[in-house]
Amino acid sequence: MSLIRHGMKTKSASNREELLASIKRDRTILNAYFQELATRNSQAALQKEKLTNIGTTKVAAVRHRDSYDLFFESACISIKSLPPKLGAEAKSRISQIITEFEIRAISEQEAQQEKEKEKQQIAKTVRVSNEPLVDPSSGIVYEFQAYS
Repeated sequence: MSLIRHGMKTKSASNREELLASIKRDRTILNAYFQELATRNSQAALQKEKLTNIGTTKVAAVRHRDSYDLFFESACISIKSLPPKLGAEAKSRISQIITEFEIRAISEQEAQQEKEKEKQQIAKTVRVSNEPLVDPSSGIVYEFQAYS
């Protein structure tokens, strides 16, 4: 029994090591791909800029890609490599997650706006309560002061 368990552990450890090696290899390939893509995009942008701005010394600005751009580009590559049915399911789930976060952001924004309205209402109430009371029929101003 212990030999079977030991054999399974070795096999799962081997699979894990293969998976880690595969991930490292894929990261290296993706990194090289994105660097090449960035180079091509920047060269294409420079050529386009030169064609549209002949006679000027304007240099084309290359869009800086951050970790979000790289992540979603690599996710796109991964999903495109899936069978169509799995790709559609992945797209559906990702869309659902994004929608949930958008709704959460809207709710937080509405809550913040509600807090601001409450603060403004409290400020108005405090201002009104600090103003002297005027009798509209006689025009007499009544001021109340607290005694300590």
